Amino acid sequence: MNLSTYSKSELTTLLKSLKSYRALEKFVGRRGRAIFARSQSGTKVSRVEYFGEEDKVILEPMVIAAYARHFGETIDSKSIEWKQNDAIRGGIRIFSGDDMMDISFQEVENRLKR
Repeated sequence: MNLSTYSKSELTTLLKSLKSYRALEKFVGRRGRAIFARSQSGTKVSRVEYFGEEDKVILEPMVIAAYARHFGETIDSKSIEWKQNDAIRGGIRIFSGDDMMDISFQEVENRLKR
């Protein structure tokens, strides 16, 4: 790669990206690589963590409405990544990129302990 063919602004942008990658990998590890790749491509992860054997068909309308209300996004149910998480002890957690809406029993329990 011959760096003399790039403009100063392109090299500055490249340097910012490399610094961002290094910081993410240092502080977040392997997950940092995925975060960096998403930031470069502009894709956003939509994930829902739910408790137990909840039926996704029942949760889907509530999750789509919550995305619209809380994140201001209209989302297709096919683009949601569903993950079972029994540690939340009931309820759900909704992620949009790095933002999270936590409506789980674990969150209520933690707030009551404070």
